[in-house]
Amino acid sequence: MGSSLNDPFIIAALISRSQQGTLTADEQDQLDAWIAASDENRQLWMELNNTDIQQQNVRAMARFDETAAMERFLSNKPAKSNVRRMQFLRTWKWAAAVLVLGLGISTYFLLTPGAQNADPFGRKSALHDIPPGKNGAILTLADGTQLVLDSLGEGKIATQNGTQISLSNNELKYDASAATDGVAHNTITTPKGRQYHVTLPDGTEVWLNAESSIQYPVAFKAGERRVKISGEIYFEVASKSWQPFVVETGQMKLEVLGTSFNVNTYDDEKTIRTTLLTGAVKITPLAGDKHTTPPQVLVPGQTGVLSKPDASEGVTLTVTETPDAGNVIAWKNGLFNFDGMDLYSVMRQLERWYNIDVQYVGKPDNVIFKGKMHRNTNLSNVLEVLETMDVNFELKGNILYVR
Repeated sequence: MGSSLNDPFIIAALISRSQQGTLTADEQDQLDAWIAASDENRQLWMELNNTDIQQQNVRAMARFDETAAMERFLSNKPAKSNVRRMQFLRTWKWAAAVLVLGLGISTYFLLTPGAQNADPFGRKSALHDIPPGKNGAILTLADGTQLVLDSLGEGKIATQNGTQISLSNNELKYDASAATDGVAHNTITTPKGRQYHVTLPDGTEVWLNAESSIQYPVAFKAGERRVKISGEIYFEVASKSWQPFVVETGQMKLEVLGTSFNVNTYDDEKTIRTTLLTGAVKITPLAGDKHTTPPQVLVPGQTGVLSKPDASEGVTLTVTETPDAGNVIAWKNGLFNFDGMDLYSVMRQLERWYNIDVQYVGKPDNVIFKGKMHRNTNLSNVLEVLETMDVNFELKGNILYVR
């Protein structure tokens, strides 16, 4: 948690979701810890929740030339004031990240008269834009009934083999205290443009990225806890040493006890990646009898990289070090992490989150991007930043052309 408290982008994401009322209990604890960490943080939190102050700040940002101001500030300070300069820069970094990322560039349009139909970055017109994805999913019950969760009200929505299923604060909850014998499975699916958080019947917390799914029993009986997944999912597994937790994909099996980890098993990615944050995970490839790859056990800070099945060579499983596992779960914290990502990897993220179709005109250079951006922003804002790498975009309907 310590590194999260020092990352302005993560704190900005927490503040944004706090204002939207979508924080989980764990995220609320992180935000409370950041607020309590210093007087500066408390003051900034109070200002960010003061509407009058924010209106003044946003209008000032619209007129502010930050590059020229920073140059003036640095040029007017003697060498002996380096410490003060660094303190100023740290404060400026926090305020800018929280204001711009946490409140969102869209705040400017809400507070600036006549700007609703303007382009966020000063181009002539932006009548057509695509909003960001949001929380929502489809719940498929054991009998095949499908419920669109983001269109339902609070309270009980179904009963499966005695297990009560309800919605509370836009999250799915299971009460298996009166579960009967027999096994009933539910499946949660997030289409493109949706993400979701669910607490499984055993207390395990699961976050689904866009275009993902998880199948699980409505009550975990004696023995192991087994789920099946696709897409990208982050787990915080409830610790039950007597009841191992097993995650299955089409290509591998993960065995865990009390652990937090991220699994990326999208079909359009070249590899399947499992990144461990806490605990331990054993990865067993499922490559059939012809080609076998031995299991690997991950320790925190490692990523297991499994190649996709190949008819002649089978699969390979390698383990790499992951210095900052927080970057891997940036999506769970409301951020795009573009650091070290190539053009095609970035475009796959945008396809899932904005529910668009990306088409390439010619052969664009496969540039490498850096940095993070908030996911709670319109597509045009993201493209404007990416265009600084000499990539050109044109949006027609739901198709994004990349040149």
